[in-house]
Amino acid sequence: MHEVDAAASTAPTAHTSAQATARSSVRSPSETAAAGVVLRDLADEYAMLLCAYDPEAAARTGLPGGAILPDYSPAGLAERLSAERSLRHRVAAVDRSTGSDELLRRHLLERLETSIQFISAGEEGGNLGFLSSPFQQIARQLHRPPEAPDRAGSEEADLAEAEAKWEVAWNLHRTRLEALPAALEGLAASLAASAEAGAIAPLSQVDVVAGQARDLASRRTRGLPEDLPATLHVQLQEADITARRAALDFASHLRTTLSPRAPQAEGVGRRRHALWMRRVLGTRVDPEETYAWATEELARVIAEQDAIAVDILGPGANAHSLNRHLRADPTQALRPQDYTIWAQEVADEAWDAVVGRVLDPPDGLGRPRVRLGESGAGVVRYEEPRGTGGERRPGVVLRSLADGERLVWPWMERTTVLHESVPGHHVHVGAHATSTRLTAWQRYLGSVAGCDEGWGLYAESLADELGLMPTPEDRFGRLAARRWRLARVLVDLGVHSRLPVPDDVAALPGASREWNRATVTAVLRHHTVISEGRLRFEVSRHLGWPAQPLTYAVGERVWQAGRRSAQEQARAEGGRLDLRAFHNRGIDLGSVGLDLLANALH
Repeated sequence: MHEVDAAASTAPTAHTSAQATARSSVRSPSETAAAGVVLRDLADEYAMLLCAYDPEAAARTGLPGGAILPDYSPAGLAERLSAERSLRHRVAAVDRSTGSDELLRRHLLERLETSIQFISAGEEGGNLGFLSSPFQQIARQLHRPPEAPDRAGSEEADLAEAEAKWEVAWNLHRTRLEALPAALEGLAASLAASAEAGAIAPLSQVDVVAGQARDLASRRTRGLPEDLPATLHVQLQEADITARRAALDFASHLRTTLSPRAPQAEGVGRRRHALWMRRVLGTRVDPEETYAWATEELARVIAEQDAIAVDILGPGANAHSLNRHLRADPTQALRPQDYTIWAQEVADEAWDAVVGRVLDPPDGLGRPRVRLGESGAGVVRYEEPRGTGGERRPGVVLRSLADGERLVWPWMERTTVLHESVPGHHVHVGAHATSTRLTAWQRYLGSVAGCDEGWGLYAESLADELGLMPTPEDRFGRLAARRWRLARVLVDLGVHSRLPVPDDVAALPGASREWNRATVTAVLRHHTVISEGRLRFEVSRHLGWPAQPLTYAVGERVWQAGRRSAQEQARAEGGRLDLRAFHNRGIDLGSVGLDLLANALH
């Protein structure tokens, strides 16, 4: 019960309670507007608070930040916790408003309460993982600035400005290197405090981060540009040595202090997993019910894949044989250099089919752009629009090729392009980023992964409905992607909520009766076809990032349930669902927790 609810429940008489209810339900427009202004101010205050402790948040929002590197020290976390508790109390004290203002109030409360629980339980300070934990957030700030500006053909004034910015970037890099010892010492202290409270990462994750810290130290020794001013060059060399020593000390601390205390078993356990699920989903999840649902969905998807295989190859074919068949003919693949042209055509075709028909993006969003990023990761991601006016950057679908990737299969890629562009993230996350109605906190810092990734997966099935997957092979690719997301649900719940290993999982080659690395590898290998290098990456990601794999399928489940509910309501009223209005209403909510999303859609 919130403080304002508790206060209402202790009113002295029924008469005065009824008067209070009447006053709150029949407020003047000016009172409602005032409450909305207060809530927006509080949301802005929350954004400023987060930016004060995290330079990445400041860069994303364009707001001023107060930290050179992310602050995960005990003092920093305690200050943030105190500020969030105060802010939560002030949000709860705002009179209930209507419409989007009440939604903002509930969204702020849910995110604040979730963060408060997470920090209080030691999860924020005790988080060590392969891909997305405080160590990686600190290390990401240490990327090298660009090389010297190109002097050939540049105007003198432009060159002077570019060189000045370049020198500023290297000075900031020096400052970050100098700040690394304090940042890692603070993180080490928080890891120790969290371990005392029972929030300690599994041994596998302690060891992997120790290895990453050693890698960070080795990266710091690369040569510096010769064009830098002599004084700055010397300062950078000294800062580089200091940072290298700090990274090695942190790795040694993990090995000698944390490793002996870390549990051998993978996963965080059921109680801690519940906090992680609330953080990325904005709802509570029943692990057993969700596991059973995902198992049923997985069986249905496999049956659909097998049916397509029979249609294409004939009786006796199945998903695995069709997958081998489709990959056997390299003439059906794209060369990496042809990918962007093809993918841009897919995104443009989707834009023409979707916009004005089943949803209306905000003015100024524009079409997404498809680009190739640096090779190595082998993933696709969406980057929302940034900037304003002439410096505005459009929403971008960025495809990174895996090392050694020579062929790109259109039947596998189409569903991913649609997921990331249209009708996926570009018209959802991108629409939020360009919204003038949402606060900066809502646009950039208050988003909930379950809402965003759930929309992305829902968008894949919507694209199929709209005829944007024209061939059986394209639909097979969509089902393959969905199968992968459902298999990840089983792995996450099995590992981190420590559910029993079912017989069908234990029977897979290499699996056992324990949710360990070998069993996770067996499940993911059975349900997808990826390189062994990518498979190792995915296994490590699942072991070290609790609840993240749930965001896709569990989030989509809420979007689909909301649509069914809206259809039933329209049918009961003697009409048909206006799908365009339904989508516009859902997108206009912003990115909210799944409980709020479900209530709003229903």
